Amino acid sequence: MTLDAAGYWPGVMIDDARWQYQQAVENAFDDWHPPVMAWIWQRLMGLKPGPAPMLSLQLTLYWAGFALIGSWAWGRGRPGLGLALAAVGWIPASMALMGTVLKDGLMAGCLVTAVGLLLWHQDVRRRPARLGLLIGALSAIALAAAMRFNAFLACAPLLVAAVPQQWVQTRARLAAVGLCAAMALLAIIPTINLLLDAEKTDVGLSLIIFDLGGITQNSQVDQFPEMGVKDPLAANRQCYDPRQWDGYSEWATKPCPLGFDRFRSAVQAQQLNPTALWLRAIATHPLAYAWHRLAHFNVSTWFLVAGGPGAPGWDRSVANPWGYQVKPNGILDGIGAVAAAASETPLGWPIFWISLALASLILAAAARLPILVQAVAASSFLFGLGYLLFGVATGMRYHIWTISGAGLAAMLAIGEMTNGRVAPSRSTVRLAAAVIAAPCTMALLARLLLR
Repeated sequence: MTLDAAGYWPGVMIDDARWQYQQAVENAFDDWHPPVMAWIWQRLMGLKPGPAPMLSLQLTLYWAGFALIGSWAWGRGRPGLGLALAAVGWIPASMALMGTVLKDGLMAGCLVTAVGLLLWHQDVRRRPARLGLLIGALSAIALAAAMRFNAFLACAPLLVAAVPQQWVQTRARLAAVGLCAAMALLAIIPTINLLLDAEKTDVGLSLIIFDLGGITQNSQVDQFPEMGVKDPLAANRQCYDPRQWDGYSEWATKPCPLGFDRFRSAVQAQQLNPTALWLRAIATHPLAYAWHRLAHFNVSTWFLVAGGPGAPGWDRSVANPWGYQVKPNGILDGIGAVAAAASETPLGWPIFWISLALASLILAAAARLPILVQAVAASSFLFGLGYLLFGVATGMRYHIWTISGAGLAAMLAIGEMTNGRVAPSRSTVRLAAAVIAAPCTMALLARLLLR
């Protein structure tokens, strides 16, 4: 924590953070970014203005979580495992990204803390302490769920692991509890938006527009509503990029004739249901939709591409009215250099961490490891894989929890399997190894062939 804070103090502010801080200053929230984060930031401004308090909060949650996890293993007489678990926090990409004030960083901090609290909860015997740990874990999971609409994929497995074990003893019960957990988590964001009277921005249209653009591009059949554009196919070619939806946004370098504001106005004027329009396009052109989603997922996970993501984080803030900036320093340069170098290896590729989470889940399930170990692996895997359906942009920031969760799941699974528990069969171990080796080998070959 000290290293990150020293290198990135008072915290890097990208455009997202600058806008959230503006909302905190003006006490006027919208739902494009999580309004609860701006609301918390507003409370923290009483301690000190600027990004420093929010940076301190996300770093405290992140590193306190690793401290809880490491001390849990140490308390079980396994200092080596404790050090290995704590070392997951030092993965270069995560280290570089945690110095920026991000909803992704705050979400990851909440989830790491939740895992630490749940690990202690399963061992503590005193009822008041157990209750306190459980309440803390549930609060952290709820806050994480408020950061992103797709965060329920990461939070639901951990929430399932927190319920009494008799609730999930059969597959039917597990499925029912999982469904209820997902529904409860999905209700958190709209509830908070209502409580904070957050202005509606129709942020969900970004995914719909991006998918309509991808289907239009791959099917060569216009999927947009009537928007007064003479040649929608040509217009879409100008705007569409499988890497991200930004070509349709109001901040696009070149205004898009099929852009966000015009699309929103069109569906309102024609009284169309954007969700129905989106689902109809997917049903009509499933192959075009699949190709679009796979193309985006490929580049967003740095799978079959020419190179790594480069520097995964930021080393300076955007220009802002308050003049908050990070001063250049050796620690900042060192973390950035290590993270950039790691990005040329599987350690810097989200596809590796998604594969590692899946392999850990396969091993944990086969060996019947504690449900929390399986839940951490499932949380990381589902959240990372979820960008196959929900991704609209490319950046390592979206994968902080996937990286941290996969690393924790792998260490926990290895620790449990080497602690006298029933080991999985050799065929299961080979399957898990193949799950990691196959995509990494393909990614390495792509870098050699596409350069």
